[in-house]
Amino acid sequence: MKQNFNQSLAERDRYMKKVILGSTGISSPKNAFGALPIQRVSDEYAVMLLRKAFNAGFTFFDTARMYSDSERKMGIAFDGLRDKITIATKTTAVNVEDFWRDLETSLTNLRTDYIDIYQFHNPSFCPKPNDGSGLSKLCLKLKLRERSVISA
Repeated sequence: MKQNFNQSLAERDRYMKKVILGSTGISSPKNAFGALPIQRVSDEYAVMLLRKAFNAGFTFFDTARMYSDSERKMGIAFDGLRDKITIATKTTAVNVEDFWRDLETSLTNLRTDYIDIYQFHNPSFCPKPNDGSGLSKLCLKLKLRERSVISA
């Protein structure tokens, strides 16, 4: 169904089928915007694409530290709209120090003080209790906190 990009958010949302993401309580359209391709275009073009997607009903945006400058471009595009979108990003950290460094960089790039879903990106291992990385304990601690305070 073709939509008018000037329609209100309420009108736009009627056309997007939504799901609840697991036990997070996060409501999201079934379709999400994967930000990998925006690393290949200019800031201006990326901002235009992201805002066009938002205006068309996308509210879930997935990126990663490994997608070069896509987090920064998303930060520019959604500055002032943070409460209207869900952000997922990823880290390649294999230890707690790198986890926190990546998280701080992502928060800065995305111009936000929290990330809705923070994942391990294509990990070569699954963090487990007592594996020496400290990541399992850290993730459990963060999981138990409210999502609005998951920040560095």
